[in-house]
Amino acid sequence: MPEENNQEFTVKPIGFVESNYRDFDDVPHGHGDDKKGWNEESCRIVLLPEHAGKLQGLEGFSHIIVLFWVHKSKDWRMPRGHKLPKGVKVFGTRMPRRPNPIGMSVVRLSGACPKTGAIDVVGLDCLNGTPVLDIKPYLVFCDCYPDATIPEWVRKKRAGHHHHHHAERNHETEQEAAGGKA
Repeated sequence: MPEENNQEFTVKPIGFVESNYRDFDDVPHGHGDDKKGWNEESCRIVLLPEHAGKLQGLEGFSHIIVLFWVHKSKDWRMPRGHKLPKGVKVFGTRMPRRPNPIGMSVVRLSGACPKTGAIDVVGLDCLNGTPVLDIKPYLVFCDCYPDATIPEWVRKKRAGHHHHHHAERNHETEQEAAGGKA
């Protein structure tokens, strides 16, 4: 293996998540009687003081991409009754246990203050204290792929999951409004 393939990188957080979730089991998933899923929960990202002033330019964006370090990934357990199809491994999932526990979420931006470094978002399923690695604006013209597909096993898994149906309906509605096929 070439020497450059064995590189290690130092990653420093730019801030931390403040949320009501203290444990993976605290994160609602919108299943069954729980009508309020993680995609409707508000939380705050607080940037370190040296990064607070770097928020200028986010005004007007409805959504941002948040990259974070899943710092408690070793504490995560597969939810009871949830099984992956035979042959599906970590890179075919979004499970928190990964070789590099980097998470990514597209969330609704509800406010940002360059003076304090506080960013209020909706839909971030992070535990309290999660280190934030980066924030990027969500750009519809290059971050959205309406023709993207998913495998059949994922389609079957999501059949009973409230938050996925809600997201799909919103996506279809957005496509119809833009003149696309739903």
